[in-house]
Amino acid sequence: MLLLDERIAADGAHARTWATTDGVRLQLRDGDGPIGELSLVAVDRVMRRYGRALDHGIALEGDALICGRYRLRRLRYHAAVDAEGRDYLVWEAPDAEPLACVATMATAALRYLVHRLAAERPSGI
Repeated sequence: MLLLDERIAADGAHARTWATTDGVRLQLRDGDGPIGELSLVAVDRVMRRYGRALDHGIALEGDALICGRYRLRRLRYHAAVDAEGRDYLVWEAPDAEPLACVATMATAALRYLVHRLAAERPSGI
């Protein structure tokens, strides 16, 4: 299980989003339980949309989740322009340079997509 994001909810509670995988789909959950799941192709598209190439000087450290042919990593990085470090999600695809995105933004996009797909799905499926 990989911690994707930590944030303060609207009610002031501390909220976390976690991910697991079966090698084909990424399952998202929070403190209340499962949120939903996405295909790894959908996750790849989100990370390609929002992610940017990781600077070659940044070491790929931190917790990682093997997702079939991909790897999703949570990276804590303190850039010179930031007052304190930020959490990033790094998407490592075969034969491609790693893509990094601020963890809160990437997680919000993944959560939105899960909820959007659930709303479009006919009930009973």
